[in-house]
Amino acid sequence: MSTSMYARSANSYLDPDRIRVARMRRGMTKVDLARKLSVTPRTITKYEDGGAPTAGADALAQALGFPVKYFFRGNTPSLGVDEVRFRAARRATARERDAAVAAGVSGVEIDGWISARFVLPDIDVVPFAGEAPRVAAHLLRGIWGLGTKPLPNLVQLCESRGIRVYTLPAFADAVDAYSIWRGGVPYVFLARRKTPERIRFDLAHELGHLILHSDEGEGTAAQEREADAFASEFLIPGASVVEYMRRNPSVDEILDVRSAFKISAMALAFAAHKAGRMSDWAYRQACIELSQRGFRKSEPGGMAQYEVSRVFPQVLNESRFGGARAIANGLDLPVEDVHALTFGVELRAAQPTEAVQGTDRRPQTRRLRVV
Repeated sequence: MSTSMYARSANSYLDPDRIRVARMRRGMTKVDLARKLSVTPRTITKYEDGGAPTAGADALAQALGFPVKYFFRGNTPSLGVDEVRFRAARRATARERDAAVAAGVSGVEIDGWISARFVLPDIDVVPFAGEAPRVAAHLLRGIWGLGTKPLPNLVQLCESRGIRVYTLPAFADAVDAYSIWRGGVPYVFLARRKTPERIRFDLAHELGHLILHSDEGEGTAAQEREADAFASEFLIPGASVVEYMRRNPSVDEILDVRSAFKISAMALAFAAHKAGRMSDWAYRQACIELSQRGFRKSEPGGMAQYEVSRVFPQVLNESRFGGARAIANGLDLPVEDVHALTFGVELRAAQPTEAVQGTDRRPQTRRLRVV
C-alpha cells in the first residue's frame, strides 16, 4: 500500500495509505471524499497513490474525522479486502466491507500499543489445515482441556489462548465477523448486532477459520461450511449431546440444555438431530414449535448479557497508561474508534482474575490476567 512519491518526499506529502484507510473507515468512496473536499475523484486517486500535500491535512482531518497527525504517520499495517473472509460477505456492501477492513487496521495498531506495555497470554492456537472440521473441534477441545463440558465465556477463553478479540464499529459491523492472522498473531473482529448466542457461534466460526484455513487464500462457500461445522461441534460436541439429552427431547428439555451450553435453541436441535439423538419427525416438530415460539429470529429466555473481554477492562483501567485516551493519542486515532473496537469498555475497576501461567520476560510491561 505504499507509493514512490511518498517515499521520495515524505516531508512534503501525507501518507497515502492513511488517507485510504481513513476514507474506507468512514464508508466513503473516492467520489464521496472528493465532494467533501471540493476536488475531483482523480485528485483523491492521486492522494491515495502518491500522497496529498501536507497543506491539505486539516481539510482531510475534518472531512474524515481523524486527527491531523494520523495522516503523517507511516508504517500502516497492510490489510486488503481480498485477504478477509467476511461472515456476511453477501449481505454486506463494498463500503461496509471496506469499513470493516479499515477498522481491522486500527485494531492491529491498538494491539501493538497494548502488546508493548502489557504481557498478553501466549498464543496457543494449533493449525489443523486439511483436518475434518469436527475432528479439529475435538482435537482443540482436548488440547485446551475442555472435555465435553459447556464452554465458559468464549471471548475470554479465546483471549486466554492469545487470540485478540475486537468488536466492529457501527457500519463496519454489517459483515458480522472476520478473522485474520497478522505477524503470527490471530485476530477476530466481531459485530454485536445479533443475540449473544449467535455471536458466540460467530466467534466459534472464526476460530474454525483460524485453525482450518490459515494457509488458504480467499474464502469459499466450502470454507464457510467447514467453519460452521467446526463451530457447531466445538460449542456442543456430539458426545455432549448424548450425555446431556435423552432421545427425542421435548422443546423445554432442549431449552434447558440450550441454557447450559449457551447456544441457540435451533442450533441445539440441529446438533441433536445430527448426532442421531432426534428422529427426523421429532426434529421437524421441534423446529415447528421453536419457530412458533419466536426462536427463528430471536432467542427468548436466552443469555441475559453479551460476553465481554477480560483484557480491555484491565488495559483501560491501568492508570499508569491512561486508558483509551492514551491509546488514541499514541496512535493518533479518534478515541471513539478505540472504544468501538474494544467492546465499548468504560474506565472502571477491573475485577480480580487468576494469573496467566508463564514467566514474564519483559519486566517493563504489565502482565495481564485472563481467565
